[in-house]
Amino acid sequence: MYTGYFKHIKNELQDYTITSIQMATKSKSKESTGIDYGQMYEFRDVRYWIYKRRRSPSSPLGKCWHTRIKLKGIKDIRVSTGKETLKTAREQAQELILECLIKQKDGQAVTSRKFQLVSEEYLDDLENNPSTIKSKFVKESRIVRQFLDKFFGKMTADSINEKVIYEYKKWRKSYWKNHETEYTYVRDGKTIKSNRNHLKNKKVTASTLHKEDCVLRKIIDHSRLAGDIPQTKVVKVKSDPVKDNRRPSFSETEWKKVLKESNFRCSVDRLWKNKKTRSKKNDYIHEKVLNQRILLHDFINFMVGSGLRTSEGMDVKWSDITPNNITEEVNGKFKQVKSIKIFTSKKSKKRKCDPQPYVKEILDRIKKRQFQFAKKNKFKFTGKTEYVWSNEDGVQVKDFKKSFTKLLEACDLLYDEHNDKRAIGSLRHTYGTFRKNLGEVDNHELAIQMGTSPEMILKHYVHSDDYDRSTAVTRIKKSSKKK
Repeated sequence: MYTGYFKHIKNELQDYTITSIQMATKSKSKESTGIDYGQMYEFRDVRYWIYKRRRSPSSPLGKCWHTRIKLKGIKDIRVSTGKETLKTAREQAQELILECLIKQKDGQAVTSRKFQLVSEEYLDDLENNPSTIKSKFVKESRIVRQFLDKFFGKMTADSINEKVIYEYKKWRKSYWKNHETEYTYVRDGKTIKSNRNHLKNKKVTASTLHKEDCVLRKIIDHSRLAGDIPQTKVVKVKSDPVKDNRRPSFSETEWKKVLKESNFRCSVDRLWKNKKTRSKKNDYIHEKVLNQRILLHDFINFMVGSGLRTSEGMDVKWSDITPNNITEEVNGKFKQVKSIKIFTSKKSKKRKCDPQPYVKEILDRIKKRQFQFAKKNKFKFTGKTEYVWSNEDGVQVKDFKKSFTKLLEACDLLYDEHNDKRAIGSLRHTYGTFRKNLGEVDNHELAIQMGTSPEMILKHYVHSDDYDRSTAVTRIKKSSKKK
């Protein structure tokens, strides 16, 4: 079966493999993570382990030997040999090593695992990465499990090419039309029925597809690193051009309308107190609903006052907030104003956010309420390690999408003048627009505050309608006359 060069390698594997032996009973080194008992062998650029596992500290060693193979240029290969003796397990591992070396020399994929196995491995690495933001993991795992795994799951990673990706794009664009939109799922021990018939006519935006394409590219890169796709094979994931529209925000008048409606919806007078008031569903609400609306009211004010990304805002903990005093000019006089700093991160980059002073008042009353909820519902609250956006049971709120949409529908402001749908992200854009319209902050400073680039500020947050342009031009002309 093997000739020439590889026959020589096979003989070396059999005769000269044992250059070092490592007992790994209690070792905490990277080399022996997960190994309960075994031996380590070295051969040229190859290193491999033969070991047995325990399912738990109290359980006995498994019957079959496993192998972990470390080859240059690819991620470790971990498989069960299916053998119960050390000798036959070593022979099995050596055969596998030889096959891998042959494939590697021919430019083939060393391993050829199913896409679903590779995607699971990618998500595990993402979740265990200390720099990964929780909301990012949630979003990417949803994309993988709801779409990518359903289409690519049973395919081998090296079988994915441009043609397959093209077929996926067609399948994805018609997903909601051809798939069941009514389903049940379990959350916090409760069975919830979800009806999404409104999605039947939903068109997938280029922006959504672009985000999903990014995740697919990452998994393909991960599979190449793991040896599932040959290093020389190029798999292009082309995205449709994203329409470069100004992101929908709120004008000052519209924002006042939102706050007015939100205040009305948070009125204590609307609480139902008996069966008679309870029947009037449109006029009276439950205490739990009221608390949710109050929290939403604080959240939207917080976001417009800080300019954080939605994911950053949702993941803020009390430990991320520190006191900060600023100097503010009021009626020509300067005074010290108590404010805060918020430390947050995107990807692996940490940054600080300097919100508007009124944000401190919002957070103070939220903390006060959470202490009251903790006392009432008998759970521990320290005001340090917990998430800011938590319900009356102390559980972190996952998102405000539904409640915010209902609020905008009540205001008749769900869509802007360009018929673009507003969402939570519109609050961040509103912050940027308000700060720019005041004319007190330049693009560079605003970019640092919002954790983006001056180019993005110019692209998305500086509005250049006719009125703004004419005003700016007039200002320039006036200043030039003075000179």
